[in-house]
Amino acid sequence: MIKKLSLILLITLGLSTNAQSQMSDDINLEEFTTANIYFHMGVVAAFAEVVKYDVKQIGLSEMFTAEEADKWETVITHITDRNDVLNYRESDFLVTDLFPASITDGKTLFLIYKGDTLDKYLALKARKAELIAQNKYDQAGRREIAEGFGALLDYSQEAIDRLIASNGAGD
Repeated sequence: MIKKLSLILLITLGLSTNAQSQMSDDINLEEFTTANIYFHMGVVAAFAEVVKYDVKQIGLSEMFTAEEADKWETVITHITDRNDVLNYRESDFLVTDLFPASITDGKTLFLIYKGDTLDKYLALKARKAELIAQNKYDQAGRREIAEGFGALLDYSQEAIDRLIASNGAGD
């Protein structure tokens, strides 16, 4: 079942990518306009579906400016409601060694989740703050938080290791 859902997700994203590549050159996908929002909301819909069917614990929307998030939040809520999952608007995203901090700096995104996953995410943020306050956010502490977040994202250990290494934070 999970393999089938993963295949469906890959096909859906592949079709979105093909549609994206066929767009005229004057459409900038980095801008959230009515001309391209279907692409960005398609990402939200895909993650809402895989969270709904327990393929992933959590999905992440595209990064928005605060103004863009205000504009599209109603649509995101409609998509998550339709899929019987929840969303959480996050403007202070958990920065770990999985991704460069620059991709979320000053941005807002929506976490797509169900059940107690938001509590797990917030607990991980609190744990990071605790490690920082105790002056223990060293290599081991950074690894703990990155691996914890990778697990929430349902990444394999190999993927987590690869992401950490690609960000220059490997062991």
